[in-house]
Amino acid sequence: MPITFVPDAGDVLMCDFAGFQPPEMTKTRRVVVMSPRSRTHFPSTYIVVPISKTTPAPAEKWHWEFRPHSYQFFDPVESVWALADMVTCVASHRLDRLRMNGRSFRAQIRKDDLQAIRKAVLAALGMSDWVQVECAVPAPKITAVTRATEAGSAQDVDT
Repeated sequence: MPITFVPDAGDVLMCDFAGFQPPEMTKTRRVVVMSPRSRTHFPSTYIVVPISKTTPAPAEKWHWEFRPHSYQFFDPVESVWALADMVTCVASHRLDRLRMNGRSFRAQIRKDDLQAIRKAVLAALGMSDWVQVECAVPAPKITAVTRATEAGSAQDVDT
């Protein structure tokens, strides 16, 4: 059953990748939600990183390992891996809560693991050297007057 709520970044859900084609993910698996709850530009879509039990060969900086017993909802015997190089956007109808003993429950990773996966996504995108932008300062609004001033003219311009 698809989710009927907006997940938080760090939530772990099941994702049905049916309809995707190899070498994309093609089966149902756990994913970590990366998009913030405040993401509203594309309602009912979420940016996720898939989780795999297959150890990457070789492990790269865009893979993040969850060791056995790190979370009750991951494998207790083998490590599982966040595959940040497979980050993708999926619709809410593909997502469902995790189930244990027939019951749905909320699963979420710790903030330090979420931060590590975010860094792995940046590495996968070739952006490892990007620095964190201060969120406290709003970005300046670009207007026609601003563009004209930057171009050396103080006249209003149509955009």
